Amino acid sequence: MRNPYAAAYVAGAVGTGALGVLVSVRNATLGHAPPYAARNIARHVLGRLFGRKLSRHEASRWAFALRAGYGPLLGMGWGLVRRRTSKWTLLHSGVLLGLGVLAFERAAFPVFKATALANTWSRAEHAWLFAQTAVFGVVTEATMRWLVKEEPTTP
Repeated sequence: MRNPYAAAYVAGAVGTGALGVLVSVRNATLGHAPPYAARNIARHVLGRLFGRKLSRHEASRWAFALRAGYGPLLGMGWGLVRRRTSKWTLLHSGVLLGLGVLAFERAAFPVFKATALANTWSRAEHAWLFAQTAVFGVVTEATMRWLVKEEPTTP
């Protein structure tokens, strides 16, 4: 793909799509959706914004919209900074992206009061958040590498 910004957008969307499968496994394993599930975030943040409690159906629809925008935007942000890591292994570069997303989310959740406090989460919920951000990072980076063929530098 010639346009690196379009490639980054698509890569973020593919990374987000990969989370769909993982989220089903995560929720089944936990027995519930964790506090940072997109529908819970939509229910908290948008409920406050709209001044009313969102129904489960509304929260699910908003969650889809949030993921549809958030993942591709993260991909575009990664596309702007990834040049320094493009020579790293896929796993190292992808996990770095995942750790960046994890750090961003851990900082943003309390600021926006998007979730219950992290110290109330179970160890399994913390582990799943790490896993899902790592999967997003690796899949996004793998897609970027597939879409954008690095041009060899000539002296």
